[in-house]
Amino acid sequence: MSEVALTFGIMVLGGFFHGLVGFGFPMIATPLLSLLGSVQQAVLTTLLPTLSVNASSMLARKVDFNFLGRFWPLGGAIILGSWSGTQLLVQHESDFYKLLLALMIVLYLYQSKLKFNLNALIVRHFFPSMLFFGLLSGLVSGLVNVMIPVLIIYVLELKLEKSKAIILLNFCFFSSKVTQVVTFSWLGVFTLQTLFLGIPLAGVAVGALLFGKRFSGKIDTVLYEKILKITLWLMAGMLLLQYADIV
Repeated sequence: MSEVALTFGIMVLGGFFHGLVGFGFPMIATPLLSLLGSVQQAVLTTLLPTLSVNASSMLARKVDFNFLGRFWPLGGAIILGSWSGTQLLVQHESDFYKLLLALMIVLYLYQSKLKFNLNALIVRHFFPSMLFFGLLSGLVSGLVNVMIPVLIIYVLELKLEKSKAIILLNFCFFSSKVTQVVTFSWLGVFTLQTLFLGIPLAGVAVGALLFGKRFSGKIDTVLYEKILKITLWLMAGMLLLQYADIV
């Protein structure tokens, strides 16, 4: 199977997953694409599709701007972190980022078993906690395109209702992706060719997203989570093996 066909298939898989649960496109697409090449190329390939998927997810829900207004420092910190991480990715390209990406996947898989109790701390220090989690998740997003393992810890500890949590997550993803596009363009990496190549991939990803939404809540949750976890473990393992071969 050609690399182009595999890339389109990955867009379908990531978009479908995002449609089912409301987030997660880059968490699926970036590791799979990284197995085909470098992390930087994977991030570039997924930029426009991720931006389109996040925008579609936000537009499909009624956005409460008063609610999001409380989290402007979080968005600002994510922008700063994403800008820094993207510059590091471009100026210091390394296969070490495959190791970091694998570790982010493992963190996501284990986050439900980590017994954090940060709610009181986050509520008491609302502004500093936004800056900390925003900078950290933005930095990781800029480096490996996967911010959900860090960000979901913060969002879960806020004890938000599911609909508001998904809106906040997609707002954060969107802020990070816009920053990455601007930074990559400023550094001369995101070109018109990248844009034109990304348009059909974005169309496929959004189509898969809409298709996945039709099955949201209809697929057996337990079976779905088992398949997802096995897939993520396999991706993390492959990334670690690739990194070990280089070292």
